[in-house]
Amino acid sequence: MLPVLHNPSCWTCDLRVAPNHPDIKTHILRQNRHASFLLAVGLGVATASSRRIACRVIRFKDMSTDYYGLLGLPRFTSDVQAIKDAYANAISLAKVTNASKHFFELLQKAHLTLITSDSKGSYDEKLKGLDDSDEPVDLPVMSPRGQLTIEGNVLPGQQKVYMKTFGCQHNQSDGEYMLGQLKDYGYSLVNTLDDCDVCIVNSCTVKSPSESRGLHLVNEAAASEKKVVLTGCVPSGDKSLARKLPHVSMLHVTQLDRIVEVVEETVKGHTVTLLDKKPDGLPSLALPKVRQDDLTEIITINAGCLNGCTYCKTRLARGTVRSYPIDVIIERALQAVNEGICHVELASEDMGAYGVDIGSNIGELLLRLSDSLPPGVMLRTGMTNPPYIMKHIDAVVEALQRPNVYSFMHVPVQSGSDAVLKAMKREYTVDQFLHLVDRLRSAIPDIYLLTDIICGFPGETDEDWAKTMDLVRRCNFHGIYTSRFFAREGTPAAKMKQLPHKLTKQRYQELSAFTSSNDRNERLIGLIERVWFAGTDETRGQTLGRTKAFAKVLVARNDALLGRSAMVKITAASVQHVEGQIQHVEM
Repeated sequence: MLPVLHNPSCWTCDLRVAPNHPDIKTHILRQNRHASFLLAVGLGVATASSRRIACRVIRFKDMSTDYYGLLGLPRFTSDVQAIKDAYANAISLAKVTNASKHFFELLQKAHLTLITSDSKGSYDEKLKGLDDSDEPVDLPVMSPRGQLTIEGNVLPGQQKVYMKTFGCQHNQSDGEYMLGQLKDYGYSLVNTLDDCDVCIVNSCTVKSPSESRGLHLVNEAAASEKKVVLTGCVPSGDKSLARKLPHVSMLHVTQLDRIVEVVEETVKGHTVTLLDKKPDGLPSLALPKVRQDDLTEIITINAGCLNGCTYCKTRLARGTVRSYPIDVIIERALQAVNEGICHVELASEDMGAYGVDIGSNIGELLLRLSDSLPPGVMLRTGMTNPPYIMKHIDAVVEALQRPNVYSFMHVPVQSGSDAVLKAMKREYTVDQFLHLVDRLRSAIPDIYLLTDIICGFPGETDEDWAKTMDLVRRCNFHGIYTSRFFAREGTPAAKMKQLPHKLTKQRYQELSAFTSSNDRNERLIGLIERVWFAGTDETRGQTLGRTKAFAKVLVARNDALLGRSAMVKITAASVQHVEGQIQHVEM
């Protein structure tokens, strides 16, 4: 006999047992590692959720059918209009599911029994006398929902899904894993909001503008009557959003392996809030993936952060550092190589802190991983904060000098003033940062150095800002992620006295003007460099690649170059890239 949840709008409810009937057929719609989904055609739905309650099984001794349960009504409903509406709804469901003539007759009998006062009274008396002392049974709690509708019979895995990812490489990798699971389950992936049934917003909370763009897309999708799932760091770091956006399903960053369940329930019209952090905090690296770049594998090596920066919300979302074992990372990289990738990029909130929780370190990882990669596959390091990378700088330098590792480091400095760094709680001084830069450049003169600068942090004086500009000129970075300070709700910096918006904007413009005019690529003109190609610039009609020192190189489009390397003569340069001509292709 088939359990049917008779009142889907209630949190607490009885579990009725419907009798065997030719039209009450249980269909296995789809099954994977996450869940089995059952549909009771013509009656109702019981689906999985994270919380469970005990319900009672009621046996119907001399009554062939539970008429209330059949129509999706609570026991002893006296509202005549509600009974009529439930009957009309049940008839519509029966038509959609091609129920038999006998089943329509059963619905009609239930309706006539409950709509007439005498027959309903007699039926209710019998119902009250039933034995309800049977053993308890566990049943998943269902989220609050409205009346049973035709939408409840939507088959999962047949809808079109659009995902927009904001933020860092870690978020990018999370998005690829979620898309991979959805595609494997049967959902169609589309590239525009207009074409989708479900919009997934994979959000970023590192800066106010990125968070705002994500929430704007949530509102835009909802206004377009799309089903919406919000995941990423924004809901993970602010659970109050579940109250502010009650129509939006939400998923914690550590729960991305449950995206199929969340989308499946959202498609049915239910709102799912799954914002509890997983105990281990790390999704499997073996999940299916849909890469946004077919030739590049982004591997998250650790999640979370050890720092307590006063301006940042990322730790609220990602937690403290948790690292994947080296063998697991290598296994994922080799699997990706077998699937045809030629670039491996490491993702992390702080690469330098890798392994502190498992007795390993970033130097050991880089050396072992680069040893494991086959010829022709290049490795790129991720973002690192200064304090932790210095502990392993010798091994890191050794790895960066290897021929299959890009000479590239992303080390955010944020400010050139010790006073500001202290207010930020960055846990290093300007001299310590400069020591790191000098150590890297003494070993690898042409290393590509990327950094971050926050303009207009609270309390930043004109002298502090002048020191930041001095540091930028001295280090002569290849690239700078420049951002104005935005107070993040819930952070200590939000309580500090803010600088005038006009002043913050002026400093941002000054730094932006410097970086846009600082051409470090001009020296490459006339050189012949080996370039690894892995992308296409559709707008320019060019194939793009990177040198060992990570300079971006564009050549005339030739898709046969993708996944291969070639010797290229550099013929022109700009701040962002160089252009060149192929001399010969490596075999």
